This record gives sequence, structure tokens and C-alpha cells, in this order.
Amino acid sequence: MFDKRLMWAALLGALGAPAHAETLPVPAADPAAADAHDLFRISVERFEGADGAAFAQALEAELSAGRFAGQPYFRVVAPESGAPVDALLTGTVRTSVDEVPVTEKRKRCTEYDPADKKKCLKEIDVDIRCRRRTATMTTSVRLVAIGDGSIRYTRPLSARDQQTLCPDRSAPGSVDDYFAATQERQIRDIRADLAPRDYTIDVRVEESVKGLAKPAQAAFKAAVRLTKTDPFGACSAWEAMTRDVEPTAALAFNMGLCNEMEGDLDAAVDWHGDARRQGLRAATVDEALARIERRRRALGQWLMHKSVMDAR
Repeated sequence: MFDKRLMWAALLGALGAPAHAETLPVPAADPAAADAHDLFRISVERFEGADGAAFAQALEAELSAGRFAGQPYFRVVAPESGAPVDALLTGTVRTSVDEVPVTEKRKRCTEYDPADKKKCLKEIDVDIRCRRRTATMTTSVRLVAIGDGSIRYTRPLSARDQQTLCPDRSAPGSVDDYFAATQERQIRDIRADLAPRDYTIDVRVEESVKGLAKPAQAAFKAAVRLTKTDPFGACSAWEAMTRDVEPTAALAFNMGLCNEMEGDLDAAVDWHGDARRQGLRAATVDEALARIERRRRALGQWLMHKSVMDAR
């Protein structure tokens, strides 16, 4: 099953060695929240508000760069082109900055120790004049399908930052920096809602040799060490072990990870279920099964979306 190293060479080259010891690079994906799998050509229309044009331009760039399985997910069409589109994105962006005067208390020394000028003998409370700055950014976005006029996606996003500015302490980041970071975060959230996302994570393998005879323990540990340099070699070693020994919870879980790497999600679910039945930590198995379910949903969305792309 795992004798496919040439096929995976490009993937491993792109991923590099696992970031941590005793892990496997496992493909993962998050499905989109919006019902947009049948929409391919999309146009980002004008966003209302003083900052709407910059937001729309940044959102257009983010959607243009969006990929799944290495392919563009949307074809972003310039609104001024007049070219046919499947959907329009519109919205509003509002930013505001309010400042009010506030007073804070400080300690002030009125008498120092004559023998030690750094030692205060008497101090009083004094008022210091400061400003409380509140910055808010409120965004709304809507996706409308041209074919039937249905609203496929709406979402309000809001962020608020409050800082007290006093002359005796360093100033926090500027309002412009805060708005720029908030805009970037909100645009990433919108992209994640509209299109599935695929990526790779390093998942730690199980290392317990409980339940294995000594010769099998040595082979199991050798495969664990091999994950640092040759993940698919480690999987081949574990697969060979399953033909000679009864899989333990640790071996079953690791085989589940190997099948996730290979893309055989049905087999991965079976192996993870076997690991659960043999007493592996429920949280570890639940996390793996949830990861597989998210990936299945994302892949399903991609297959439906790709059929639309191929038809255009």
C-alpha cells in the first residue's frame, strides 16, 4: 500500500522533514461554511464606507490567490469588465476612533532617605491626565448568486480595541496598524467561509510498545525513529508488522495516520476505530476522526465545485 515513494516525492520535497520528532505529515482540509460550491466566476463589487474600496481590493486579491488541491478555487472577474459572473460579493466597512479624557492615579515621592536617594520615605497620590482611545471596525459581507438571486452567504464581522494613552508610558500600536491587522484577519475569515482550505499538519505518532513481543517492539521503535527522515518508510514497516502480529492500540493508530497520508480515509477510520476499541485515549482518536470528517466534507465540496469549473 505504501510503496509509492516516487509519487509522493514532490509532496515530501515541498513539506520538508517533519517539523518535530516522531510525527507524520498528514494532509488536512477545512470545508467552506458558505453554499458556494456551484459558483466559479465571482466579482467583488464596491464595499460601502470610507475604507470599503481598500477592503474590496484586498478581498479580491485573497480570493484570487485561493487554492485547493493546487488549483484556483474561484475565477475572480473585475466588475468593470462586464464579463459574465456567477456571483457578486458586496458589503460595508465602517471604522471609527473615539477618544475621551480619563484620569489615573500615580504615586509621587515627596521625601527621600538622605542616606539612600533611591529609597522613598513618603509618597502621595497624584492625578495624571490620560486619554482612552476606542477603535472599532465593523464589516458586513453578502454573496449573491446571479442565476437565481439567492443570498448564499452573509456575515457580520466586528472588532474593537481600547487603549489608555498616558504620557508616562509608551504608546501602543497606531490605529492604522490595528485597522490593517483587523482587515487582514477579517478577509482571511471570509475566504475560509467561501472556499475549502487544504494544508498539512504534523501529527505525533504513538510510541507505546505495550502488547508487543520483544522482537516486534524493536521493529516498532525503529519505525518510530524512521518518521524523522522517511515517513513512508515508517508506514511500510508498520504495515509489514500488521501481517505478523496482532495490532496494538499504538500500531492501529499509527496505521490510521499512514492511511490518512495515503488518502485512504475509509481505512484510516477503521484503524482509528480499532485503536479506540483497544483503549487509546478517546481525545486522540476523536481528534483524528474529526480531522478526517472535515477533510471528507472539503473534498466533497471540491469535487462538486470542480465539475462546475470543468463545465465552463
